Amino acid sequence: MSSTTKPRASRGLDFYRTPAWCVEAIAPHLPRVPALDPCCGDGAILDVLERLRWGSAHLNGFEIDNARAVACDQKSYLVHNVNALSRSWDGVGRNLVIMNPPFAHAEAFVRKAIAETVHIRGTVAALLRLAFLEGKARASFHREHPSDVFVLSKRPSFTGGPTDSCAYAWLIWAPGRGGRWSVL
Repeated sequence: MSSTTKPRASRGLDFYRTPAWCVEAIAPHLPRVPALDPCCGDGAILDVLERLRWGSAHLNGFEIDNARAVACDQKSYLVHNVNALSRSWDGVGRNLVIMNPPFAHAEAFVRKAIAETVHIRGTVAALLRLAFLEGKARASFHREHPSDVFVLSKRPSFTGGPTDSCAYAWLIWAPGRGGRWSVL
């Protein structure tokens, strides 16, 4: 997810661990319902939800990397080692989809999450670069699917080093949401 302009080694499958404080900041604005992280990595988001007493039995994930999927599954989360973009999400608790998607596939993950939750009136929360709101190509998407925007008041570090070079926000799509913004 890092947007650093400095040369860097490639990160396998665009994996960047979500800082706990980012999840803690948005949690009060989310419904306490069964949750799915469709790109759960090593379970950073699920770990925070469990610590906030979401209940590990109601925390599910998909992870394309086998080693990370196994590590998550050992934490008592129901994690499937699959590509979430190429399968149905039926049968997995997904009243809340919460994710830090790989930026190269962010729009695809958001579109899939909205499509998978719309018929159950679910909530989608995605940690994204604020730049996700920009662009002619995405303008029609935002008109069709308005979100609430919760801007992080400080820039996160996804590598354990310096903070990232751009601003981030949680975008939330759900019935009755859209067009509001706030700073966390």
